[in-house]
Amino acid sequence: MTGQRASIANAISIKRNADQIIDSISADDIGKLPDRSVTETLQRITGVTIDHFISRSDPDHFSVEGSGVNIRGLTFVRSELNGRDAFSANGGRTLSFEDVPPELLSGVDVYKNPSADLIEGGIGGLVNLRTRLPFDSKGQVISVSASGSLGDLRKELEPSFSALYSNHWQTPIGEIGILADVAYSVSATRTDGVQVEPYYPRTDLVSGETVYIPKGIDWRQLDFTRKRFGAYGALQWKPADNLEIVATVFQSRYKFHWDEHAIFAQTNAYNIQPAAGTQFQFDDNGVFQKGTETDTNASDGGMPFSDDVRSADQKSVTTDISGSIKWHPTERLTLRADVQHVHATNSSFDSTVATGVNLPSETVDLTKNVPSVSVDPAYLANASNYYWAFTMDERQHNVANEWAYRADLDYDLDTGGFLKSFRFGGRMTSTHADNKASPYNWQAVSQTWQVPGVIPRLAMLSEFPLASQNFGFGSNFYHGGANVPLNVIFPATSQATGYPDTYYALHDLTTQLCEEISPASDCPTFALAQFGDAQTNIQREKNYALYGLLKFDFDGSGLPLSGNLGLRWVQTTSNASGFIVQPAPISGAPAGGPVFTGVSEAINAKNKYHYFLPSLNLLYKLTPKLQARFAAARAMTRPDFTQLQAYTPLSASYDTTTGTYNFASTASGNPYLKPTTSTQFDAALEWYFGKASSLTGTVFYKHLNNIIRNVAVPFEFAGTTFNLTQPENVGTANIKGAEIGYNQAFTFLPGLLSGFGVTTNFTFVDSKTKVDVSSLQANSAAYVSANGVDTNGAIFGRLPLEGLSKYSYNVTGYYEKGILSARLAYNWRSRYLLATNVNGTQGSDGTPLTAGGVQCGASTAADHCVVWGLPTYNASYGQLDGSIFFKFMNDKVSFGIEAQNLNNAQNRVLMKQSTGLMGRAWFVSDRRYTASMRVTF
Repeated sequence: MTGQRASIANAISIKRNADQIIDSISADDIGKLPDRSVTETLQRITGVTIDHFISRSDPDHFSVEGSGVNIRGLTFVRSELNGRDAFSANGGRTLSFEDVPPELLSGVDVYKNPSADLIEGGIGGLVNLRTRLPFDSKGQVISVSASGSLGDLRKELEPSFSALYSNHWQTPIGEIGILADVAYSVSATRTDGVQVEPYYPRTDLVSGETVYIPKGIDWRQLDFTRKRFGAYGALQWKPADNLEIVATVFQSRYKFHWDEHAIFAQTNAYNIQPAAGTQFQFDDNGVFQKGTETDTNASDGGMPFSDDVRSADQKSVTTDISGSIKWHPTERLTLRADVQHVHATNSSFDSTVATGVNLPSETVDLTKNVPSVSVDPAYLANASNYYWAFTMDERQHNVANEWAYRADLDYDLDTGGFLKSFRFGGRMTSTHADNKASPYNWQAVSQTWQVPGVIPRLAMLSEFPLASQNFGFGSNFYHGGANVPLNVIFPATSQATGYPDTYYALHDLTTQLCEEISPASDCPTFALAQFGDAQTNIQREKNYALYGLLKFDFDGSGLPLSGNLGLRWVQTTSNASGFIVQPAPISGAPAGGPVFTGVSEAINAKNKYHYFLPSLNLLYKLTPKLQARFAAARAMTRPDFTQLQAYTPLSASYDTTTGTYNFASTASGNPYLKPTTSTQFDAALEWYFGKASSLTGTVFYKHLNNIIRNVAVPFEFAGTTFNLTQPENVGTANIKGAEIGYNQAFTFLPGLLSGFGVTTNFTFVDSKTKVDVSSLQANSAAYVSANGVDTNGAIFGRLPLEGLSKYSYNVTGYYEKGILSARLAYNWRSRYLLATNVNGTQGSDGTPLTAGGVQCGASTAADHCVVWGLPTYNASYGQLDGSIFFKFMNDKVSFGIEAQNLNNAQNRVLMKQSTGLMGRAWFVSDRRYTASMRVTF
């Protein structure tokens, strides 16, 4: 048995013989997983789902290859490489799986319920990426592959290649093997999107009724280019029959660049009216359906829109150097020692420059499959109608290092009784993480709300003709399925990539205009994004663990029951370096009150905790082919380093009208957070009825403690109590569900039909959270972060856990006979919560927040100045992929075609508002086709 059927059989064998509840995917050839990325591969495993956004907190940017990985709906996922730590320098604790070339891997294992010898950290599950070793093959192996991919939107050729060499020899000093593996790939994709801005309540449009109207329709195109390089080397030495030494080096390099052209509304929703002689249409709930919108505020000169060109770059490098020794001093005793060093870096730069245009009107129709928008094309194509609007820069630089040491003792107790072995071991890690991330530094060049108080007029392109471009979205925008204007004046891409010189030139326009009416000292100042106290997150952490694991088997006494019982003890000590920034002197406060200076005070926040994590895994063989499992354990996941940042900026003000003080703060992190813990149970029934054939079912339950939410708590500083909003361990959650997996090789069918097979799975997950909201209701800003607030100020109730789809399934049909190997796979998941306030927090009149709160326009009523942030969901999504390969020369040569997104899937984003779940965004991306050839000898 070879190819796909062999890989399925191997994965089934791993699951059947494992001590824990586990699911696997194995390569059907050396270093060849069945997808273009590890993330895409993982979604084929029962209970595993992935996100399709570059970041969960950014639902405006779709990711073709997928990103975040959830197991059983939970984001608490631990990542490993060959049973050791694996992480990216992104402020978290896990590996960005899309960074890893799948060509370097021989398989992926997902552990659902741990045993005591597994490293702690994955409440949802543990993902272990497996690479090959030289002794895995009988002799010399040389394998090379090359491929080219093309997307039907981007239409750029994407080359990829990989090469592997492995061999081992008998020498005078023992058996020695070496393995070297390299892989390089490029992915060039495009995503087109249409978006609806949040809906705002209006009482002045329909007499006696409250209706809801969006402030505009947006559309965008994102061109994404990813380059990935990986190298892996292994040295295996067996100087004696009872001694083996292994050394490995693994490095993954991941770079992406994307350019985006987006036009989006910056209109004040309370200024929108129907165009003269027209009326808006609303549904029975008062929600806007269609109409022609205009802006009634004469000072705006139309409906303000921004047209931005955005250029973003990111580079990630993870290097793992590891070594291990396994020694059998006696027949019963095995000793293992392991050392590992991981060095990870991540740097990024994001640059946006925008023009602005004030549209006379915009005709919108939300009754279609994709929102439709019409604007006078001649007006949009005329550069004299545009002005220079804003710039925004953001950058990150992260470095993480870890040393890990492990020692294990395994003693064989099998003397004919039910006790089989006892394993004991310990592990110690030392981690340093230095993360720097500037905020998104949005600064106006010229905006309608600056006229005439700050500048006398807008910086029109006709007056200041810096580099711009007439960008055509093209007739194939959204595969021709969306009706939007296709020609818009944008800044030239060089305005974004020419940072910082282009930024200085643009903001010099603001200065020129401002100084026409104001002294230079009163004009806005410009500064580039900086790494200050607030943006520096320095973490030091040491972890210690000891475990004991007893394996037993009662089969010899006639009871087909086996398993293991274990206990793991872990202790963590951490240090977070940061600052408490006391308030500036309080303006207008009477004498005798609190006195502050605004000085930053360095702090070194220390935290220490320990946990006992028991585990039990049982296997009962009902028949030779039918077996049952039960697992119970306590697990934990530590907070991400971004959640542990030590930075607390305090603010204080005095209200002269009421004579009261306001002491408040919002901290970006909390260095005293505890891990989230889980008490969890699994029960499974597994039927293995043939080669590459099985039917398995699992039910599970998890009770989580110490889940983290943003809440308001009292904070004492210099004798004053501040209302501090920060992450806290405040709630519990219950997760329950079921998984079913079915694999069938139809070898019983006659002739050519015997090549067919199917592998499929289904997962149901349900969750309930319980968070103490009494403290949240006392502080609206805290509640925004926890559950979200609508544009009308309404507070949303309990929300599910982020990332959890109630239903998900995979169906893969394959055919393998002779030289032909074909596969068709469909993956689907139901709606899930992306984040609680991902659409951003701003004044409901569309203007940005200031340090003291909402900056409302002079024409905006006070009740419109609410701080809002909407819960955002991903609607159900399914994607069809396929491949067909031909093998020649005894399977040593293969040629094939792969295709992703054959169904041209549409991904929808929803936003929760008082009127229900409203459509937020509609995305489509390339259908990708790949031709590849592989030679192994």
